[in-house]
Amino acid sequence: MKVLYSFKYDKCFASDLVHNFNVRMKVIDQNFDDNVMSETLSIYSNSPELIDKTIDYLNNYSCIDNNISVLEKNKNCVLIKISALKCPVMDIIRKKLVNNNNKMNLERIDYSGNIKLEMDVKSYNKIQQIDDTLRDKFDIESTSIKVSIGRHIDIKSEYILKEAYERGYFDVPKKIGLRELSSVLGIPQTTLDLLIRREIKQIIHENVK
Repeated sequence: MKVLYSFKYDKCFASDLVHNFNVRMKVIDQNFDDNVMSETLSIYSNSPELIDKTIDYLNNYSCIDNNISVLEKNKNCVLIKISALKCPVMDIIRKKLVNNNNKMNLERIDYSGNIKLEMDVKSYNKIQQIDDTLRDKFDIESTSIKVSIGRHIDIKSEYILKEAYERGYFDVPKKIGLRELSSVLGIPQTTLDLLIRREIKQIIHENVK
């Protein structure tokens, strides 16, 4: 069964990055070799300055190899390949508790720094065992377990929906209108309206069908 496991681990550099810089990040590729973890990260922000600060942060992070590679970059998004020391939490999940025939996917990290993993497990008891083991060995908190419904949206759309939600676009009454939100995000009103309605339709379809 596919489950979405969420937890907070303050020693995770990716969690720290998202929480402190208010960027959106997804892991495009991930490989393990001995004590090193190699990852390709897609990082999005509405602020070009934050993209540059993110790159500087990764270049100076103690657990990351100094030879990070910027594969692709524009003013709002950067694709980076890094090598870092293995995260002990991820290593336990990958090696001991997850079905070895299936990959563990990092779905996203929210603005509070909560890590959300999608993984295959044989039963709900197995994911509960993962949770109990990690709580016992590491200082993790805010854990939750949900059956995954497989919803995936691109990183830019996820960022825009999050901004719209946090600025009160979906509140009743609205705290911010489409015109103002369009100006804040730098996206034409028509484009923004279509994007929001498209992604909301997808979310409703996946959760209500």
